[in-house]
Amino acid sequence: MRTNWREQVKYLMSIVVLGSLLITTSAVAGPQVGIMVGSDNGVSIRHHGYQVEVGINDASIALDKTYYFNNSPYFYWGGGVKWQDHSNRKLGARAVFGAATKVEDFVFFAEAKPIFYVVNGASVQLEGTLGVRYQF
Repeated sequence: MRTNWREQVKYLMSIVVLGSLLITTSAVAGPQVGIMVGSDNGVSIRHHGYQVEVGINDASIALDKTYYFNNSPYFYWGGGVKWQDHSNRKLGARAVFGAATKVEDFVFFAEAKPIFYVVNGASVQLEGTLGVRYQF
């Protein structure tokens, strides 16, 4: 049975709230929570190199593990998965290439994400986001 988009958004937002509570209560170093715009608008959470992104306009959720390039505190790379449930369900593997800089407690970031969708038709897409996260 197919649910409407409002129920999907409520479900995704509850995942974000639960995830952010778990991250902030178990964190030794400061987690980051913020917003992103671009290929998918939504919420971005980052902690210890793991990123969770919940997209609102595509009803999606993504999990990535990132690593900084050697000798660079600004540029990172990584990989992960994305589940999208907007018009048709899609699951894909993706790479992440990003840049970030911190100003006070705010982290500004830009990311390019080539993704290979493998469920409901194979396709390759290039997604990108800009955003800001607050570091606790």
